[in-house]
Amino acid sequence: MRLRITRTVTAFAIVFSLTLAQGCARKDSPALQERDKRFAAFYADYLVLSGISSKGAERLSLPGSDLIDSLFDVHGLTLESFNELSDTYRENPKLWRAVLKEVKNNLRDNDS
Repeated sequence: MRLRITRTVTAFAIVFSLTLAQGCARKDSPALQERDKRFAAFYADYLVLSGISSKGAERLSLPGSDLIDSLFDVHGLTLESFNELSDTYRENPKLWRAVLKEVKNNLRDNDS
């Protein structure tokens, strides 16, 4: 189960990097719900702890499962809700793009 989280987050890191390279700002972005903002905050924190920032990184080092569990707690997520939201974003690219924009803003705020 933890392997699925690691693979999912790693896949998101790759997609996030590609999206940043292409630019993820769209005028028709859907409004984010509170759960989307929590997911974006979790994801931004995960990327920072993995050695990725909005300025980029040369390598990816995955945080341990205890750290991921504590990030879930901090952001009010569970493994089940994380997986459900991941599936939702996979099915709705416009919503995923809006979440990535929120992640990018969170990373920018963390760098300030």
